[in-house]
Amino acid sequence: MNKIIPLIAFVLFSLIDFYGIYLEKQLMVNFAKPMLMITLFWYYYSNTKQLNKYFVLGLFFSFLGDLLLLGTGEVYFIFGLLFFLIAHVFYIIMVLRLIPARKPKDFIMAGVPFLLLFLVLMNVLFAGLGSMKIPVIIYAMTISFFGIVSLLLYLQSKTKISLLLLVGVLIFISSDTILALNLFYKTQSFYPLLIMMTYVLAQYLICRFVLKLNQQS
Repeated sequence: MNKIIPLIAFVLFSLIDFYGIYLEKQLMVNFAKPMLMITLFWYYYSNTKQLNKYFVLGLFFSFLGDLLLLGTGEVYFIFGLLFFLIAHVFYIIMVLRLIPARKPKDFIMAGVPFLLLFLVLMNVLFAGLGSMKIPVIIYAMTISFFGIVSLLLYLQSKTKISLLLLVGVLIFISSDTILALNLFYKTQSFYPLLIMMTYVLAQYLICRFVLKLNQQS
């Protein structure tokens, strides 16, 4: 039961956050959003005997990113982006350590779909990025590389566990893509809720991947 309680808490704070976004009640969002990564870490900690330090650091910097993105203005956004970039770097290191053979041609093959997505997205967004061109491009390249290493791990292992990670990362990329479209291309009223729903699901799936990985070792 103690292992289920933190998951219930994570779901509860997620729903409060979604509801706050839907109703445009910033106080609810400010209350719930910082608790998302805290309760997800609680869930992870309660269900494993061996902590993956790279995943924990990824969660920590995601938590800092969540906090910063509650603020308004370019400075908050840049630092929020920076913290999420650092989170992705730790996630990437975590995945790279699981890939036994890292041949350049394998990276190139796994990189093709993400390179195409990156080029299409940059083509759509570039005119609207303004002073945010360099930070957004660096961030997009980082999360694209997260996608590449996750696809590479799946192609080499072909396991349900590695597929879980790949799906989580693809959903994460979808969440960030929608965020970029909302900020720099065309704002849609339903985007903020969709961004958070995909973000929460992505982080949860990555967490499930790490837990299942620990169960194997």
